[in-house]
Amino acid sequence: MNQKEPSRARITKKDFVLIDAILLIALLLGGFFLLKQKAESGIAALSINGEIVELYDLSREEDRLIDLQETYGVPVLLEIQNHAIRFRESQCPDHICENYGFISKETQTAVCMPNRVVLTIYSPQDNVTVKS
Repeated sequence: MNQKEPSRARITKKDFVLIDAILLIALLLGGFFLLKQKAESGIAALSINGEIVELYDLSREEDRLIDLQETYGVPVLLEIQNHAIRFRESQCPDHICENYGFISKETQTAVCMPNRVVLTIYSPQDNVTVKS
């Protein structure tokens, strides 16, 4: 008895061309969104006790340290580096805020609860203002 073997799907040259085209489009789109995301640094809003007291345009800020003790009496040291911001040092019991690392993208937030300090990244289009 002669049984027919089940037919196997074969990948042709056209299939490889189609797969390559799909992969190329996916890579191009991914690269576009990645570059767009990196190019747009946000606005870092510094809030103390629930009030926005400073805004930092991370796309324009130079690398520097910001001592909040001097200006606001809060024992926190911020660091801006490579268009991102972080809690560098804080005099609080747990130092969790120092572990957030650098933030720079819209909607990212870092908080130092004991000192009531919050860093939030907004889009430049959000029109965030300092409360007087």
